[in-house]
Amino acid sequence: MTTNTAPAEVLRRPGTLLLLIVLADSLAFYVSDTHKSVVALVCYLLQMFLVYRIWRGANVVPALLLTIISIYEAYCVKQVLDAGVATDHRIWITVHVLAIVTTVCVLISGPVRGRIGPLRGVRSVE
Repeated sequence: MTTNTAPAEVLRRPGTLLLLIVLADSLAFYVSDTHKSVVALVCYLLQMFLVYRIWRGANVVPALLLTIISIYEAYCVKQVLDAGVATDHRIWITVHVLAIVTTVCVLISGPVRGRIGPLRGVRSVE
């Protein structure tokens, strides 16, 4: 039995959207050429763990932490731009901006927001 799914339908799945974050952040880690940096490796692994937790249906904390990491990544891009070396690192800046935009867009998308649970769970009204 074969089912044909439209590409637009596949992109509305939370797992596919979260996979976009994995691909964008993996590409940014690869382009950074920081394979010897323990801090960069831990940050990358933390991002992957947070994406996994969101995929499994965690509360809002992993999404907030992933957003904070994206803000830090945007700060690093700003530092490169402020230093005046943007022309030497065009690919680095482009890939990191792509990773930041992908992460933020996926986190605010409807299917992924549906996977993120409330901070303390459902409270009964009494």
